Amino acid sequence: MAEIALPSVFWPSKKHGLPSCSLILGGLSFLLISTQLLAPHDVAADWSAIAEAKVLFTDNVFELSSARRLSLSEDPSQPTIVPVKKPSDIVWEPSVDLRHTSNPTNLGPTEVSLKVHGFIFTDNPLFNHGNYRIQVKQALDSETSLLLRYRYVPNLFLGPNYERRTGQRLDEEERVTSHIWRLQLERRLTEFLTATLVGRYGLRQFNDVFAERDTTFWTSGPQLEWMINSWLTLATAYLYERGLAEGRQEAQFKDDVSYRQHFASVGATVRLNPVWSVTAGYAYRRKEFTSEITGDSNRGVIDTTHQGSAELCYEVSEATAMTLGFQRSQRSSNVGTRDFFNTNTSLSLQYRF
Repeated sequence: MAEIALPSVFWPSKKHGLPSCSLILGGLSFLLISTQLLAPHDVAADWSAIAEAKVLFTDNVFELSSARRLSLSEDPSQPTIVPVKKPSDIVWEPSVDLRHTSNPTNLGPTEVSLKVHGFIFTDNPLFNHGNYRIQVKQALDSETSLLLRYRYVPNLFLGPNYERRTGQRLDEEERVTSHIWRLQLERRLTEFLTATLVGRYGLRQFNDVFAERDTTFWTSGPQLEWMINSWLTLATAYLYERGLAEGRQEAQFKDDVSYRQHFASVGATVRLNPVWSVTAGYAYRRKEFTSEITGDSNRGVIDTTHQGSAELCYEVSEATAMTLGFQRSQRSSNVGTRDFFNTNTSLSLQYRF
């Protein structure tokens, strides 16, 4: 399998431009963050960073990126394809999260965060990619905060697929670039209960041979976090998402990947003692494709995914932590060829500066 040069793996080809409204949103986000980072303030400011090195074994490289992002805080609707062969691999995940906290207003602290996260596959470099996130979290009062986030995942290789645009069903690489904006309002209702409202707007832009799959989507839903006592915290979340693809207006290609999606999750964190903790979670996703085009293989498809995960964390010091993780995903569909399993085991070392 040929190796891809770094620029084409981590940056998208310029085949699809962003709509002007998205450019404006992105520009405003960048301007706000740049102002916070660069403008001088006569108030105390603080810089910090979180660096993490993770090594992960996966038994299915095609489904790894989708499975790893099946959570409220990530991207629970990332598309995936299911090939006949599903090779295993060892994946290296370096990341760094740079943070700047200041008090430029009378509302409360402002935190700006810039995170870069890489995925490097040992034997399957076609899947190498980067995940870039920039966000601002603004305290509105002592109990309320507002978060604005932009996530960018360029040129992600999904796998080989049959294109529909030429009518010859040629075997081509399918790639997607994702731009996702998130608005999140968090409110502490009581000393033990915190509620969060999440809204997302996103664009998925596919390479030219799959351009009819370009999708605009929006997401909304709540999350509740309940601290039962000093050693047990529970969390539950629900997200509804609607995605509209260009293919719904291009019936000649018979490839409309528009959808409705329901996502729900529950989780628990147990503090065993001052240095050991366990986090366990379950996530459920139901994706209903809404194509009404006769002859479209997506018409009537319903995919259901179940995922269980667990992490054991040991805090070596106040700045250092080691985590052993396990994740198992299973998707079933009313189209049997879309079923898959994915198991991931990981070990990570995190250091706070």
